[in-house]
Amino acid sequence: MKDIFLLLLSLSIISCNPVSTKTKTIGIQGFGNVDKYLTDTIKQTILDVYDFDEVIILKNKPLPKSAFINIKSPRYRADSILKVLKREIPDSIDYIIGVTNKDISTTKRDRDGNILKPENKYTDWGIFGLGYRPGVSCVVSTYRIKSAGRKKFITRLKKICMHEIGHNLGLKHCTHDNKCVMRDAAETIKTVDNVDLKLYSYCSSLVGE
Repeated sequence: MKDIFLLLLSLSIISCNPVSTKTKTIGIQGFGNVDKYLTDTIKQTILDVYDFDEVIILKNKPLPKSAFINIKSPRYRADSILKVLKREIPDSIDYIIGVTNKDISTTKRDRDGNILKPENKYTDWGIFGLGYRPGVSCVVSTYRIKSAGRKKFITRLKKICMHEIGHNLGLKHCTHDNKCVMRDAAETIKTVDNVDLKLYSYCSSLVGE
């Protein structure tokens, strides 16, 4: 009985440990005409914010046709892109982030899984990015931030990418510091503009060394 207790205790401790990115590799998958400057920028930002062992830029490829929809306007379903990324992730890579200049969307739901009201608004909801928590794949679109000046555009892109990768690593939306990059955007780009490109103390403590 004592041995069983110790085993359960050790499993509990392991499951509560911070997510570690040590010796982990992440790939950047450009979709379509994503230029090298953007993928290089995202790579350097990942290295600055997270402690990944290696960041690999993969060769650009087309967005999956299976993700295309045309409900409100021509878009690609972020959920479908994540499934393709997860299914096709190279064996040498632990996590992967997709980057596209096309509009992406998802269905927003409440805690019970019901579509938020009004349904015609949230059934096909355009988004900046999406990453499951935890997960191995996330996707970011430049479509909804491209109207900003170049400097602001790049800053927004870096923050959104780090936010979605944070979800993959198990981080929730931050409620401890309004400047943390993991703060919920709450359906406005202004939130993205107001946060810093960093994890604040609470979220940082959950991403282990």
